[in-house]
Amino acid sequence: HFIYNHATASLAMVEAYGMTGSPLFRGSAQKALDFIALARNPYFAWRYGVKPGDNDTSVSGWMMMALKSAKLVNEDAVRRRKSPPLVIDEEAFDGILAWIDKMTDPDTGRVGYIQRGGMPARPHEMIDRFPGNRSESMTGVGVLARAFAGQNPKTSEVIRKGAALCAALPPTWNPDDGSVDMYYWYYATLAMFQVGGRPWKIWNDHLETDIVDHQRQDTTYCLYKGSWDPIGPWGPDGGRVYSTALMAMCLEVYYRYPVFVGLERR
Repeated sequence: HFIYNHATASLAMVEAYGMTGSPLFRGSAQKALDFIALARNPYFAWRYGVKPGDNDTSVSGWMMMALKSAKLVNEDAVRRRKSPPLVIDEEAFDGILAWIDKMTDPDTGRVGYIQRGGMPARPHEMIDRFPGNRSESMTGVGVLARAFAGQNPKTSEVIRKGAALCAALPPTWNPDDGSVDMYYWYYATLAMFQVGGRPWKIWNDHLETDIVDHQRQDTTYCLYKGSWDPIGPWGPDGGRVYSTALMAMCLEVYYRYPVFVGLERR
């Protein structure tokens, strides 16, 4: 699953370059983007391997995040009347949208992992504890992808349906009912912020309680203080660093990505 690791590391490198402008990071960021372009399936997206022939929404979502970050870096350079510093596979955004369309159930708005309208993936040993119907993680990826592609959340029926599914499953810190899914919360937080309105208000109200209020305040910073417990389905894989990073990125949503209405920012 190195390709999955590459996607998240690419996002980190592109972000590092975007924040610093350091030529030391630019080379690594560009190589990361080059490999993303190399690995993508023609006309579609990504899964495990280089042009493996099959795709999944999860890997594709993380590749999208790296590409989106790179696009913002280039747009910032153009605004400052400089040449775009990064080379991006622009056709990748069409491929991502094509895959999301294929995975979206038009009747419900639910986005599947590898099947249209299907459930999100789970580690085999976690299926009973964290049932797929307690998460809309792939729907969050799909709604965000559509917003990033310029589809207007105010007029898109499929975005409206997807946002309604997420609003019905807001972040709820209950370790006993299988509802904790930080992966889902990360993508849906970004997606719901783009959607705005009542769905975002419902989601944000839970951000302010179920996420903020469960940051560890006990012990010391060298132990647990400042972190979140890794109790979701992917917690055993990612550990406390994973859980804390995702929760921190959720709380960046207010200022991280501009809200897009059609192709216009606000």
